[in-house]
Amino acid sequence: MNNKFLKGFFSEIESIPQVLQNSYLPSLDGLRGVAIIMVVLSHLVNTSRFYYDTVFNGHLGVLVFFVLSGFLITTLCIKEKVITKDISLKNFYIRRVLRIFPVAYLFILVVIILNYFFKLGISYINFIGTALYLINFTSYFRKYYHTYFTGHFWSLSVEEQFYLMMPIILKKNFRLYLWVVLIIVFVIPGFICLQYYFTSLNYIVFYVITHYLIKFHAIAVGCLFSVLTFKYSFHKSFVSRNKVIFNILAIFLMLYLGYTDFFSLRDVLTGVACSFLIGYILVSNIADAKDFIFRFLNSKYLKIVGTLSYSIYIWQEIFTSNDDRLPAFMVKFPSNIICIIIVSCLSYYFYERFFLKLKSKFSRVKNNKKLVVAS
Repeated sequence: MNNKFLKGFFSEIESIPQVLQNSYLPSLDGLRGVAIIMVVLSHLVNTSRFYYDTVFNGHLGVLVFFVLSGFLITTLCIKEKVITKDISLKNFYIRRVLRIFPVAYLFILVVIILNYFFKLGISYINFIGTALYLINFTSYFRKYYHTYFTGHFWSLSVEEQFYLMMPIILKKNFRLYLWVVLIIVFVIPGFICLQYYFTSLNYIVFYVITHYLIKFHAIAVGCLFSVLTFKYSFHKSFVSRNKVIFNILAIFLMLYLGYTDFFSLRDVLTGVACSFLIGYILVSNIADAKDFIFRFLNSKYLKIVGTLSYSIYIWQEIFTSNDDRLPAFMVKFPSNIICIIIVSCLSYYFYERFFLKLKSKFSRVKNNKKLVVAS
């Protein structure tokens, strides 16, 4: 039985299940909306410690983005491979550039201008590290060149570094891709646990490798849940019948664990647990349902927030900085919230959408009628 399961798990995916046929999964926008609300409210200086640490946990919000990203990117790549028998790396990276770079570099340009006029003291080395998506190397940038204004680019750096490698592996060898995902998801956290108890394992090279790869963990969990969704019907039977109570339990457990993204053994273990809980909530809500959780994730206004989530994530860092060198209306509550809404909407509707329309031209999977449906 185990050998049969493993053989099926590592076999190439040749069909697309009904639940993943649609090119747009609306619940994902709802989850993005929840995640960005958590991040923004955690950054507001008037947020109480209880709500910051427990309910509006920005670290947990970023973790949701990571799991979502891994799930969605892997799903799109596998769909393309099933339908076209290949993955166009050229098109993948063009789509990625058009999605991430335009608003990111516009933001950097705006911060450079603000830095000049308001004497924010941000080093040019920080701008270079941010522009090259290297800001996640915190031991260097945090110590010498850290600034709040570009600090959120650490998560974008982690994602871009992950996607420099993984689509190439998925294109070449699906089995190898799964092994890499499984190593990141299960082996790396286990090795870090051993490093905390056996200091002899903390050689510089081993320490750097494990503590670098652990940042990919939540994205890899999303990748794993994508593969599992292709291969197994999570939206049926047991998961479907017990979905609401399990979702509620998962939410309360994540809030209780109080995840942060710092390098401690507890953070590693809570990150592992929360990533799997987020993955479960994700896959249990992609199929149409009538329960209140699905309806909440698919509510009109939450989906709008989710659609704007990347714009909000990029621009909110200026307006939540509480830097008194900037005009008060930009950084003081509640006017800063109004600024976030206005700037994010302007950015998305009058700038980003141009690149998103251009991005769609590089998709090889456009017609749902071509999808291969799993039996």
